[in-house]
Amino acid sequence: MPRLRALLAVAVAVGAVMVSVPAEAKPKHCPPGLAKKAVPCVPPGQVGKSWKQGDRVEGGYVLIPREDWERWNLRDYDDGSTYLRVDDEILRVVRDTLTVIEAVGIVSELLN
Repeated sequence: MPRLRALLAVAVAVGAVMVSVPAEAKPKHCPPGLAKKAVPCVPPGQVGKSWKQGDRVEGGYVLIPREDWERWNLRDYDDGSTYLRVDDEILRVVRDTLTVIEAVGIVSELLN
């Protein structure tokens, strides 16, 4: 009986330690309010707004002139593509159809 109590005490102690250790650590760059959201580190208005290859840009964009590509550290592919700014994202698109080739990055990240 004393041995069973000792094993039970060890099991309870291990369980308490496991409960107190977080399952996953919060990203260090994430503000506390965003870390607790359903999709961590993504502001509520930005959830679901990620661009994928093949998406088509309909409106609300700004064409980035070729003269500014160097300032934004954008590569010239010579394949008929161009760059657009949509909200805070830079997208490389097919010039004629505005079909997304790739999401290059966030404006604030490209300027640093």
